[in-house]
Amino acid sequence: MTVLDHIPGLRGTGAHRGKSGLELQRDLADAETQVARLTAGIDQISAERNTAERRADQAAIDLGIARKEIRQLEATIRLRDEQIADLQRKVDVGVKAEHIIAQTQELPAVPEAPFATPAPARLPAWAERD
Repeated sequence: MTVLDHIPGLRGTGAHRGKSGLELQRDLADAETQVARLTAGIDQISAERNTAERRADQAAIDLGIARKEIRQLEATIRLRDEQIADLQRKVDVGVKAEHIIAQTQELPAVPEAPFATPAPARLPAWAERD
């Protein structure tokens, strides 16, 4: 397709023969107008494409930032879960240790006075009489 195909009256071969110079100038002006409209349309489409490319580039950058933030958050959650598991193990060990200590320590049947000795070496005088 050539520029001449867009000019009304000049389509095909030899169509311009027999037209006056004024008609040819008018046809040429119409063709220039069409070329200008097509050029404007191409410029608009190019501008829209450039805008879309910039948005796509920014979206790719934003996506990269979001993925980095997600990785950081996942690492934080893993660390928190490890700390929770560690604390849970410590609590479990402490509870089990308390049960074992409670089972192995016998409580005296009669509470002892803080000044009492386990095996008194001397008895009070009143106790020796009984």
